[in-house]
Amino acid sequence: MANQNESMSFVSNDSVDVATLIANNYVVVCDTNVYLGLYRFSPDYANFALDCLKKIRAHLMLPYTVKVEYHKHNQALFKRRQDVIENSIQDTMNLIETQRNKLKNSCATLITRQFPGADEFQDEIDNKYNELKNMLTDYFDERSVFTLIQDSWKSDVVKELVQDLLDNNQVMDDFTRDEIYGICEDGENRYKKEIPPGYKDGKKKDGIRKYSDLILWKEVIRFAKEEQKNIIFVTDDVKPDWWKIESDQYEFLPQLVQEFERDTKIRASANGGVTGTSMKIVPFVSADFYEAVSKSLDVPRSDVVDQALKITDKDYIESIQYQVFDSIIDNLKYSGFDYVDESELTYSGSDGIDEWEIDNYELNSFTMFERDGDQIIYELVYNVPNE
Repeated sequence: MANQNESMSFVSNDSVDVATLIANNYVVVCDTNVYLGLYRFSPDYANFALDCLKKIRAHLMLPYTVKVEYHKHNQALFKRRQDVIENSIQDTMNLIETQRNKLKNSCATLITRQFPGADEFQDEIDNKYNELKNMLTDYFDERSVFTLIQDSWKSDVVKELVQDLLDNNQVMDDFTRDEIYGICEDGENRYKKEIPPGYKDGKKKDGIRKYSDLILWKEVIRFAKEEQKNIIFVTDDVKPDWWKIESDQYEFLPQLVQEFERDTKIRASANGGVTGTSMKIVPFVSADFYEAVSKSLDVPRSDVVDQALKITDKDYIESIQYQVFDSIIDNLKYSGFDYVDESELTYSGSDGIDEWEIDNYELNSFTMFERDGDQIIYELVYNVPNE
């Protein structure tokens, strides 16, 4: 008979009623990347996400592993956040100025060749770019970016939330040194067989660090079993050793669900001869979790947040695809043999390839390569016809 879990779907779903789950013995456990991720959001979205976490603060449980990892990185990320936001306007203006100069340089060729009206065309370009800069200035002014920095983030409010959890003893017990070594030994065997979670870190990290995901996972399982609590688990680590991703949906790996339910069941020998029931786990990525909390617990959000919630990976890539290609086009044009299959070359002269003429290109595909901590890495593949 098939295991019931094999037919169940554990997809991150923003329509889940978080309020009902909490009322049914669920506690919320967030991975380190969820807390650190708050530093990379826009001010509006960061405040919305914080409001969601504060709404369910009494039901948050902080793994000891998350506490340690968070305090390693929060100070640097808080400073980086302030720098990024404060420089956001200037960076945008610089981008506009760069594009203006590129277009004006193209127009200079028309002027040199005495094209009629080329001077007026160049002046019109200046006018349009000035209009664009004014539009962006108004955009930032209307959203009071600097006011948000000064008023809402006078201090590290994420750190204050974490400290509040610690002060209220909402933190799991840490493992002993011998227990950690045992998990690492188990992890070495699991990673060889690609048993989730964490095996994707096996080649990137060293020592105990490469087993941090597994240690966190074991900590959550132990807490759920000992306290007989169901778990809402939120993580933005979307590597394939946590999630299966299809059609923009994140499905928690069935191996993890099965392990959680198996290892949280109290054995009959420890329960007066009666086998206990398994605890349940409901997984989320943070964007879906915040949306679910907002819906079920009436956390308000601004229009800007609504727009951010509606943005998919596809929308984001479509919005940046030309900018990304522009950033590499000069390297591509003057790359010599770097992008050429030399076995198929036919030489027509002694100088080789000095510059490519790139007049046409299109985005072929994109893949989320990794989302971990405070960054997302995408791989974009372009089709550049050799014409």
